[in-house]
Parts: sequence; structure tokens; C-alpha cells
Amino acid sequence: MTTISVASGKGGAGKTSVAAALAERLGPGCLVADCDVDAANGAIALGSTIRERGPYFAGPGYRIARESCFGCGLCGAVCRFGAVRPDGTRYAIVPELCERCGACLDRCAAKAIETCEKQAGELFVSDTILGIPLVHAELAPGGDTSGKLVAKLRSRARELAEDGGTVIVDSPPGIGCPVIASITGADLVVLVVEASSSGLRDARRIAELARSMRRELVAVLNKAGLAPETEDLARAYLAEAGIPLAGEIPFAPELRSVEERGLTWASARLAGEGGARLEAALRALRGAIDAIRMKKEEGKEKP
Repeated sequence: MTTISVASGKGGAGKTSVAAALAERLGPGCLVADCDVDAANGAIALGSTIRERGPYFAGPGYRIARESCFGCGLCGAVCRFGAVRPDGTRYAIVPELCERCGACLDRCAAKAIETCEKQAGELFVSDTILGIPLVHAELAPGGDTSGKLVAKLRSRARELAEDGGTVIVDSPPGIGCPVIASITGADLVVLVVEASSSGLRDARRIAELARSMRRELVAVLNKAGLAPETEDLARAYLAEAGIPLAGEIPFAPELRSVEERGLTWASARLAGEGGARLEAALRALRGAIDAIRMKKEEGKEKP
């Protein structure tokens, strides 16, 4: 199995669009894992229909056994998050506010507080218009274990992936725990650089993170044509950092129209130079993925 993580360090840079287009180009034997568990949109980009769903448990939570509580209020006094509140003559824990610190458990004189499994989201497997599976998840609002959920999501993707197939990981924005979980063990990180000041700044951050994790990188410049000076800075940075630039995807309203029709950028038919640049970028990324596959196969064959 080959794992390709598409990352940018920034929301709205085009990660999902690039991941969907690559999945279409790779075709059968490919699987997409949308690891943005806070705001996943891979299901929209790929026209997905859920065929499997299951709960995600973040770990132990707490609840108050009403029959044992005598309403002293010590648990509420010690809770710094306002999660313990009066419930008639007793007290109750609001699950959405509980940070699971356990202070109430230590303070309760009546031993009325019990541990319980806390559901913090759902994990899904969906069918897509491309005929390939999509694994995605949704963390409950205020959930604090996004990195753990991403790890479970990727584990499920590995279970479903075909032997010798490719998993395209659509990474979340930023450089925090869920992003680290998204690029851990990736054979190649596709760095989507948005042609803007913030896009370049955040691309630098994710590139530094990937390099610190010893991941191989290849870049694609998205929304090219909007800010020529910033694009020059991006090209200079990539050259200086030794990150290959696979190609440049032009800023074109037609690309938005393609996605609104439920298609990916791989199905776009841009006219003129824009179409040629898009096709060249997708072809180069496909070539980089094929090279990684061959490298892995050669490694297996060595005694």
C-alpha cells in the first residue's frame, strides 16, 4: 500500500480538490481518507453516499448517579469548566462542556460520580461517484481528540485498502495533532501552495513539519495567476528548500463550475494555456506517485 498525504497548512488552499483529482486519475485500487474531522468536505467533492457508520469513543467521560448524589455541590465548585450544574436538588454533568479532568471525581464525598465511555464523533465509509471508497469522520463539536480520531480513520483506511493500492489522505489545515497524524507514515506529501501571502507562509510551516518527520515532498502551486509577485516568492522558496514543483494550477472560474457539477478537476477541460498547465500538473503528480510506488516495489524485491 502506498500513502499519499495532500497538505497545505492552510484552509481553502485546494487540498480537497487536488486530492479528489488525483483519486480520479489513479482510479480503481485507490481509496480516499478525508482526515479533516472538524470540517470534512471530501464527501461533497466526491459525491458520496454513506454505506457504513460507527461511533467514535474518545475515552472515559463522567456522569453523576442521581440516586447517590445528595446535592452538596462540591463537584460544581471544583469544576473550572462549568460542566457540573444543578439539576433540581441534585447535580448533573453537561457532556459537551466536560473536559474529563476528573476533579469532580476526586472531590465527590458521596462517590456518586461514575466513569463512562464518551462518544465524541462518528466514523464513516462511503461510496463515491468515482467508484472508489471514501473514509471520513466527524468529531463532535468541542471534541478534543481530533488527532486520535484521525489515527483511527487512517487505521480503517488501511483495513479497506487493496493490496498494492494507494490511499490518498486529505489532510486538515494547520500543523497540529490531526495534521501530524495525517502525514505520519506517508510515502509522499503533496504540498499544495496557495498563491497568496498566507498560503506561502503556511506552506513553509507544513513543509518544515514534514521535513522534521522525514517525509518526502513534492509541491503544486494553486491559484496561479492571481499574485505574480507572491508566486515568484513561492517558486524561489521551493527551489531553495529543494522541494520539486510538479506544476501550477491556474486560477480559473471554470474549475469552480466543474466542482459544482459534481466532477473533479481531472474532468475539467480548460481551454488554452490554463488547460495545458492543469493537465501538466496532474500528470506530474501522477508521475511522482508512480515513482514512489516503483521505489517501494523495488525495495520489496531486494533480499
